[in-house]
Amino acid sequence: RDNAFYNQLKVIPPHITFSQGSFNIQVGKKTLRLFSAPGHSEDGIAVLIEEDRILFSGDVFMPLPFIVEGNIEQMIKTIQGFNDLGLENIIQGHGDIILRGEIDEKIRENVTYLKAIQKAVLTANRRKNPLEVLDSIGVEACGKSRILLGGLASQLHKRNLRYLYRQSIDNQEQTQVSSELF
Repeated sequence: RDNAFYNQLKVIPPHITFSQGSFNIQVGKKTLRLFSAPGHSEDGIAVLIEEDRILFSGDVFMPLPFIVEGNIEQMIKTIQGFNDLGLENIIQGHGDIILRGEIDEKIRENVTYLKAIQKAVLTANRRKNPLEVLDSIGVEACGKSRILLGGLASQLHKRNLRYLYRQSIDNQEQTQVSSELF
């Protein structure tokens, strides 16, 4: 509101939207299939160039999965679903292009990382000082390198752990309230 540049902009809502399944767009001789790719965010979208088997994954697939404000179970399901697409390349939301020979390994690495941080939070929750325990768990202990994303991996990893921890506390509180009501 305080910036004159933004005051000149007009938001134009899209003419076409989709909330489930997929949506195809024909561009010349190429078919672009847009489909829901939740996990990093609820409204994540990926784009597959059908003829070339190239996937633009959006942020659901990155060198280090980032789930803050997302849903880890949806992310795992989305990433595992990429195995079924017969891909030649994945263009990640951030990071290098993943080539055909690397795809299976990168999918496996990301799913392994996500499951490792889930386990880390469950383990920390059983300890006296769970946040201290989580702060001591480095990204490399969960199967990823700390130099990913220009050195931001450790910071993003800590945010992932704290987000999952906060979710687990919120879930415990909701369960407790529900049991008290009934």
